[in-house]
Amino acid sequence: MPTQPKFTSSSDPTGLDVVDPIETRHFSLLTESAVNPTDADPDRFAFPVAAACRIRTTRISFSSTIPLDVRTPDGEHRVSVDLPTTREFPADEYLLELHSPIKLYLRTSGSMTIDATDDSVEIAFADEVAVEVGARSYHSSPAATITVPDDPEAVMEAVSAFSSALKTTSPERSWPTLRGHPPRVERGDELSIPDELDAPETGITITVPPEYGHVYTVAPLAYYLGAEVVSGEEATLAADSGVTRHLGGDVSAVGESVESILKRVFLLDCVTRTEGLYPDDLYERDVLESEVDLDLESLYRASPADRLAAYLAVSGEAIEAIEAPWHRVTHVESDPGPEPVELLPYVINDLSLVAVKATSDEGWSPTEVQRRTGEALDAFVRSPSATGGDAESGTIGGDGDFRRSASLRRSNRRNHGLEDAESGREETEENESPFDDSAARGVPGIDGYIPLPDTDALEQAWIGDRTPIQGTKLLREAFERDTTPSEDGTVEITVVCNDDEMRAEWDAAAEIYGDRDDLRVNVTCEFGVSTDELRTLLAEESDMFHFVGHIDGLGFQCSDGILDAESLDEVNAQTVLLNGCRSHDQGVELVKMGARAVVVSLGDLWNDGAVEVGETLARLFHYGFSIGHAMTLVREHTSLGKDYVVVGDSGVTLAYCENGVPTIFHIEQNTESNQRSKEIEATPYSYPARDYGMGSTFRLHHSEIQDYHIAVESGSKLRVPPEKLNQEFISISEPLIVDGELVWSDTWF
Repeated sequence: MPTQPKFTSSSDPTGLDVVDPIETRHFSLLTESAVNPTDADPDRFAFPVAAACRIRTTRISFSSTIPLDVRTPDGEHRVSVDLPTTREFPADEYLLELHSPIKLYLRTSGSMTIDATDDSVEIAFADEVAVEVGARSYHSSPAATITVPDDPEAVMEAVSAFSSALKTTSPERSWPTLRGHPPRVERGDELSIPDELDAPETGITITVPPEYGHVYTVAPLAYYLGAEVVSGEEATLAADSGVTRHLGGDVSAVGESVESILKRVFLLDCVTRTEGLYPDDLYERDVLESEVDLDLESLYRASPADRLAAYLAVSGEAIEAIEAPWHRVTHVESDPGPEPVELLPYVINDLSLVAVKATSDEGWSPTEVQRRTGEALDAFVRSPSATGGDAESGTIGGDGDFRRSASLRRSNRRNHGLEDAESGREETEENESPFDDSAARGVPGIDGYIPLPDTDALEQAWIGDRTPIQGTKLLREAFERDTTPSEDGTVEITVVCNDDEMRAEWDAAAEIYGDRDDLRVNVTCEFGVSTDELRTLLAEESDMFHFVGHIDGLGFQCSDGILDAESLDEVNAQTVLLNGCRSHDQGVELVKMGARAVVVSLGDLWNDGAVEVGETLARLFHYGFSIGHAMTLVREHTSLGKDYVVVGDSGVTLAYCENGVPTIFHIEQNTESNQRSKEIEATPYSYPARDYGMGSTFRLHHSEIQDYHIAVESGSKLRVPPEKLNQEFISISEPLIVDGELVWSDTWF
């Protein structure tokens, strides 16, 4: 099966269909009449492409507002087209760069007119012309494998080779597609670094004590700077330009320095690169230039070592003016051993910070409120004991009096207890999950829970034996699974429900997953499956497997008994949502058997809250959020979200976001007497995904907004009537945070 983009002609409507079989994506270039694609030379393009074809046509259009850049054939920037406009171009040679779900370049000659509206873009040529189409996937994978013995100094050499994946050491390295995936690392008896891994010579060195924790902590900075990591008594950053920076006396201080320097260099790279191939009107550049006088043109041409020295000299106040939260922090246990080294390349690929966390053998215990409420609500959980089921036989009971059916809440409750009139139980404190005491009650097979420290990052991850009570437990097997290519870019989704009491979630999820016109989706719905049927469904290729039903320490409850994930021969579902009680152990086994990411629960689940979580996750996944960022939102904005974590790879996405970078408007209403105001304040916040990662930019598609913003970042604040925001700034059903509550645009406006 092919692993590079492929081209096929389409007849209804006519045009060229481009499929990325790795990322399960497709994009259509519509033409006036049928086209016959023939092979073309990928080397004809100024930018890297994996495959190319040639068609003849008088017009190309696409039915979405995809930004594009008009360039010379050598790649020199001429103009950006990303607003409703009509532009005419005289006869010449052109290279058009499309920022579409699959990276596309169109090379052609002659005169043309580009007409961009709120709904579509059309490129009309004066005559029938030849158009060469080049494509590449946003997918990035390790190009080689490094073998390291259990020795911190050997790991230093491996980390020093990570920067061989950088496609440039210019400020353009801040674009996610120009960084590249670090080589894979495996543990062995001897150090072996393939000859083809040629790290750039930047003149930058990072010295750290020969301890695993120090090496892991500086790895993201070393990769991004192209720095060599060497052993020494004190942690320092030095460059041939003469600059030296002490990083700290212990690993915690080193981590703080690395975070500060990486954020600084990365943000200043994003600003400086506007002097190069992408001269965007960047908001952060305007702010920075109001704070400090920098010769950005000279900085763009400077060597990495000289640029680093200039960056470190910029005042802290200027950096704070453009600083934003980082997207992810990955924690490892204090005094870690060699085990995390095999996960390190994947963590660095997402440009996550790495923090060494001091841990306690006592683990985590619930608050008194959590303990009392958890005991009080045991009768209202999504578990066999609440329904009269027999865990040994797998027979499902039907005591529906303890459940209330629910549809997705458009305005989620902030108080997570049951109403007194319905349950007679006391409510929990604000934002405390009633089931966070699951660790204290004991979950089979888990060594323990670990709380993660507060951080301003959008997401947290954990490498270690324990399971975090928030964020993601990274598992090596999730990253080593080869992505199964798709023939036509169709997203395959399976929804299984094994209890009639939970059918509301099953029905709603099936509707949500199929509700996108721009995405090819095939949804398979199954109800009341047997153990053999569930085994077969999990073995089939799918992008999402959504299970609704009972799970306990023994496995999945089916119509004829229990299926233990440990007994499975294979799992070919890439992403799995296990919306059943205490599904952690089963989720871990699914990852070990082939899944890439599994959302699991840590305790018993109240059915109404579980439905809310399941439907909210389905909508966020389907909109284009990564699994990790979706869970961050669910934890904050649903009643039981704090009882779920991700095991595996938190960067997995189910579908691309039609808007590019997933973005949420935060809306504040100026209300009187609970009536909606005639004017609201709306600020967009971006949540980068792996294909639109750290360093991507976003801008509201509107003629009144000129500036781009760096992702992760807040965008331009608007003060508009609600109907104008809906009509002019929102094109599809989108998540909104309204006065702190998660809602959806198709129901709120």
